[in-house]
Amino acid sequence: MSAEYFCYADGSCKSGEGAPGGWGYFIKPPSGAPIEGHGQAVRTQAKIMEYTAVARALEALPAGARATVFSDNQALIENCAKRLANWRTSGFAHVDPEILPAVREIDGFISSKALRLTWTWVRGHNGNAGNRRADELAALGAREAKAALAQAADSEEVA
Repeated sequence: MSAEYFCYADGSCKSGEGAPGGWGYFIKPPSGAPIEGHGQAVRTQAKIMEYTAVARALEALPAGARATVFSDNQALIENCAKRLANWRTSGFAHVDPEILPAVREIDGFISSKALRLTWTWVRGHNGNAGNRRADELAALGAREAKAALAQAADSEEVA
């Protein structure tokens, strides 16, 4: 039996003009240093960032990995654990169009990398170190997106 990766994924979105958002993941591999990443988006929503975080975490896993994916988003965990196969069978016909690109990526990484996943909900902001780090990275991405929006606005005022 192969060793297991523990993947924590989270998304964040700030209210206000431009809807800056961020995603982050923290992966504890079976051995070695943790793997983490984050990113940003504008004109987005928290649910999009949540699914994007999972897609990016799965992208970071090696082929054939066995992993538990943790998220504090109960709907995401339920959808990925219980509905993903049906969505695939239906050609993703009944997926919320806003999360569809990320859901397709998640499904694609699972298939192309032959990932063996367990989906687990974890209570947010409850002291779980992996979830806390994913949340910090998602918030960092959202702050970076907000700063980029402010910088773009300043540039437009100067021009």
